[in-house]
Amino acid sequence: MPESRANFFFPITDTWPSYFDDPDEGLGTVYERMLLHRFFERLKNRFGIRSVLEVPSFGMTGVSGLNSLWWAQQGIRPVVVDNDVQRLEKVRGVWRELGLSAHFVLSKDFVPLPFADGAFDFSYNFAALWFVPHLQPFLREMSRVTKKVIFISVPNRAGIGYQLRLHWPGSPKPPLQFRNITEKNFVRPLAELGWKLTEKGFFDIPPWPDFPLKKEVLLQKLKLGFLLKRLKANENETKGRTSIVDYFSGERPELDREVLRFGFLENAPWPVRLLWAHHRFYIFTKE
Repeated sequence: MPESRANFFFPITDTWPSYFDDPDEGLGTVYERMLLHRFFERLKNRFGIRSVLEVPSFGMTGVSGLNSLWWAQQGIRPVVVDNDVQRLEKVRGVWRELGLSAHFVLSKDFVPLPFADGAFDFSYNFAALWFVPHLQPFLREMSRVTKKVIFISVPNRAGIGYQLRLHWPGSPKPPLQFRNITEKNFVRPLAELGWKLTEKGFFDIPPWPDFPLKKEVLLQKLKLGFLLKRLKANENETKGRTSIVDYFSGERPELDREVLRFGFLENAPWPVRLLWAHHRFYIFTKE
């Protein structure tokens, strides 16, 4: 489904198949991925992580199932869990093309997780918690299979962009479990399971607003289509698409430097981060 016809609040729920045909993810998605890599590197160095679970893996705009490519590049074979068999097969194909290895697991409701107790040093998900049908059993399972660190990222519900999308007139909302991304609904249960919240904060604070659409579709939605021609005239067409696939294939090794130059707001004052950040992060360690 084209982005222009997808739900405005969270279009990836409708558009995810199209990215496997055309992996042009856009600047915003690749920026998010590069920030995730920074977290991964810091956590790996601090905790000596050697095994990784991503569950659920669907949530990021762009090509699905690629958040854990960084771990594979470090020599760690991650486990990637999804609940859609068609999507998982497409994800497997992209990893195969990139020459990187992961173990892919299909799980309808993410409960139970088919892994042994303490099977992973590190478990995480990004913008995916609201796809979990039964949050409390899922958190118990995530706790059971994890030894050292849990990382959860959720949309910033206080952000201006999030609130505008949430209340956009005439825009249907996808069937998400919105209560899952309320902080108390996952922080308290994990604390009861023996997990200490050691760090939390805002991240993904680029200059552009929190609208998960490519700029062409966004400008049409905002009735600013007349700016498209000017934008296209000013952008460097020789760079082509912006996709994490090209970074890991080696075609655009400089992509991380290109997109992270927009990261000057990541250390902005607290009021700016509160109102402009696209996501919040939570790092839990075993008590």
